[in-house]
Amino acid sequence: MGKRLKIAGIPIISLLLILCLGCGSKQSASYASLLKYDDQEYIGKGIEGAEAFAEVDLTLAGTIQKRLEPDQYPDTHLSSNELPEGTEIYVVDEHTLVALQEGQRFKVFERME
Repeated sequence: MGKRLKIAGIPIISLLLILCLGCGSKQSASYASLLKYDDQEYIGKGIEGAEAFAEVDLTLAGTIQKRLEPDQYPDTHLSSNELPEGTEIYVVDEHTLVALQEGQRFKVFERME
């Protein structure tokens, strides 16, 4: 009976060892697509074609001044954890901004409440 107990314990010890090794692996976290503008945070909601804003009077708000890593939270005016520096940002209304992308498309950002 003693030998049987030792053999039965090997798979359990192996499983525990595998679980412990898995816990030590580094996982990368990242935020959603975020943009900071005038002390407000905006979250990316998707891409729209230029025709979606054809009837809207877009106002240039500025350009992205600082691009952060995806796992960093934007904390300064006109910074983003996705958009490259120099990306033009336009105001649609008090709750919505858009970023000009290639091919006359816009990434839409909505203010977080």
